[in-house]
Amino acid sequence: MDLTDQLPLHGGDIIAASKRYDIPEDKWIDLSTGMNPEPYPMPEIPLEAFQHLPYLQDAFIQAAAAYYCSEQCIPIAGSQAAIQQLPGVLNPEKLPILLPQIGYKEHENYWAQHGASLSFYPSLENTPMVDTINASLQQNNQQHLLVINPNNPTAVLINKSQLLTWAETLAEGAYLIVDEAFIDLTPEYSLLSDADLPANIIVLRSFGKFFGLAGLRLGFVFGHDDVLGKLQSKIGLWQVNGPAQFIATKAFKDKKWQAAARLRIIENATQTQELFLPLMRSLNVVTTYANGLFESYYMKYTQAVELADTLATKGILTRVVDIDGAHALLRIGTLSMLDGGDVSADFLRVQEVVGGL
Repeated sequence: MDLTDQLPLHGGDIIAASKRYDIPEDKWIDLSTGMNPEPYPMPEIPLEAFQHLPYLQDAFIQAAAAYYCSEQCIPIAGSQAAIQQLPGVLNPEKLPILLPQIGYKEHENYWAQHGASLSFYPSLENTPMVDTINASLQQNNQQHLLVINPNNPTAVLINKSQLLTWAETLAEGAYLIVDEAFIDLTPEYSLLSDADLPANIIVLRSFGKFFGLAGLRLGFVFGHDDVLGKLQSKIGLWQVNGPAQFIATKAFKDKKWQAAARLRIIENATQTQELFLPLMRSLNVVTTYANGLFESYYMKYTQAVELADTLATKGILTRVVDIDGAHALLRIGTLSMLDGGDVSADFLRVQEVVGGL
């Protein structure tokens, strides 16, 4: 079997992994996504959240605006929904777009489907990334720019002043799109933490990653009214279901849980990295990119695929991200170390498997 043909398109596909490796779905430990392994506790959901058509509730909108520090938004069924629609909304003139070489590929896929000419900047390290974008915009400012901040899977962070400078550089009709799906751990880097957004900036936020509830399918698009109105017309009515609105309202207001979660994620990430460190040293892997919700290890492509396959045979799902055909990143999500005060069963199981490699 050619293992490279077996790689999933996305993380989190336990169903496909279960069929491929003949391991029951409930026996997997999913480290292929960047989700908080200790999700927001599920509140009791009132029956009317299921019974009524899911028009947007005032309490939900107000809670989201307070959490994200901006009212210039529309909620959507996950930021993926916006990624699919934004090229059609923003690019009637068919401007080219500048994208990260390594990053969430759905952006690239949908801009290509909408006929945009694509060019790329390096996204493994901060300085080459900034220098390449600066040079590209100086040569041609009549193009859109997409920045994933922090980058997934390289964790590169760009400060706000640099992002705003790029937005100022862009010509009329060109947009800066900033995907902030993983920025909840470092909210001070968010473009939403300051004043109103410039008219040519779009910001995407994801609820599911930090709050650990990806199945709710909830995200937000921030921008100016004209763009949001066009996007809303494409998305249509009832884009966020009632239970999702109810749960998110509770989560957005729960500042105590949010503060504790940030600390727990850091603790879990540190323990997860220490768990994998001896294995990576034995493989001569020295370059690591870490966000808190995931860590990515730079290695030979074949090495990454073989290691991901070996872990999968033990029921541990990880994610291989191709770089150039010769090298790849093996992205590993963060484990929850504790369960009710004791070391979690998942942590002990991964520890046993990794220790035996």
